[in-house]
Amino acid sequence: MPQTAPQGRPPVSVYGTLSALAAIMFFGFMTIGMPLPVIPVYVHKTLGYGAVTVGVAVGIQSFVTLLLRSFAGRTVDTRGPKAAVLTGLCGCATAGAFYGVAALMNVPSASLAVLLAGRVVLGFGESLILTGGMSWGIGLLGPSHASKAISWQGIAMYSALATGAPVGAYLLQEAGFGIVALVTIALPVIAFGLALRVPAAPAAGGKRLPFHRVVGLVWRPGLAMTLGSIGYAVIAAFITLFYASRGWSGAAFALTLYSGCFIGMRVVFAHAIDHFGGKRVAMLSLIFNVVGQGLLWSAGHPHMALAGAALTGIGFSLVFPALGVEALKSVPAQSRGSALAAYSAFFDLALGLIGPMAGFVASAFGYSSIFLCGAMGGLAAIAMIARLPKPPLSDAEPAKGDALASTAPATREPGA
Repeated sequence: MPQTAPQGRPPVSVYGTLSALAAIMFFGFMTIGMPLPVIPVYVHKTLGYGAVTVGVAVGIQSFVTLLLRSFAGRTVDTRGPKAAVLTGLCGCATAGAFYGVAALMNVPSASLAVLLAGRVVLGFGESLILTGGMSWGIGLLGPSHASKAISWQGIAMYSALATGAPVGAYLLQEAGFGIVALVTIALPVIAFGLALRVPAAPAAGGKRLPFHRVVGLVWRPGLAMTLGSIGYAVIAAFITLFYASRGWSGAAFALTLYSGCFIGMRVVFAHAIDHFGGKRVAMLSLIFNVVGQGLLWSAGHPHMALAGAALTGIGFSLVFPALGVEALKSVPAQSRGSALAAYSAFFDLALGLIGPMAGFVASAFGYSSIFLCGAMGGLAAIAMIARLPKPPLSDAEPAKGDALASTAPATREPGA
């Protein structure tokens, strides 16, 4: 039988809530995934700008997202995750409106300026829906389901990015940039409607920590996650060039295999973090990651490279949620949004720094050498995780001292 919710709250279905939030994140992040292949083509071929401008147009969104992590965490902690997500979705729809205005202009410089404004607004929206989505799931279901909340959001995000890119490219080719803009407006509107139907998470009372203090509490799992992300980043950025340097075909299949293993692990084994703990799952996962990167480094045949890509996908899949759970143990419940924002910023940092650094390594030592760096990063991450300090008992055991646990509604599994 479902538990009786405190203060008259109805029982909350774990997987029903996770599915609803995942749908919101999927439509929200489609807004981010669709422009990825579209913006470079539009800026270069339609507006006539070069590679540097293309890079700015693509990268400015992620830069803004990183800069606004503190703002997003504070918004989630003070206004609540539902309000943060709704505001972020409005930002995503506004970005689509900017794209539409840019498409209507006949002056390339004006179109570019409006487009860049849209990319800035999209970075604002992404920062809020990313942090708010994770916090919303944890707030509704309680800290015992934190790993599921983070994992399911990751599945929705990666699925949206993988789906959005080809959809965006198809719409640009068949209907033009204006249609891409209209769809970019419609998708967050759909997500907004879904979000209105999901109850708000109860707020956690108490004094909130300054963001710099939160960063000081979560930097160890955050840095370990950054080191463990090297394998993911180098596969995403360089697997195609690595295959080409060996004269092999099938790089796209390697990416597909990596993504399939990544998502499959999230779906099937997300509960393992709850049973075995974030540290154990992260360390075991990174062992697979290290082996996968080692296979890619030493690959003398495409099949060996495919096995390496698959093992890397298996190995990195649970690292982010597992270490995220460890990061949350270090902060009080009323600063959980800031903790998720600070922790996620380490992943932003990884994606921003690893690509250029790996490019320098590949130029000096060849493309296979970047996978050796990925393996070494995984080993360093394992060593850091093993030395993570034990959190205070009240934070480590939410049932005894977690303010959020005491205010979360009762949960039930489907069919309970």
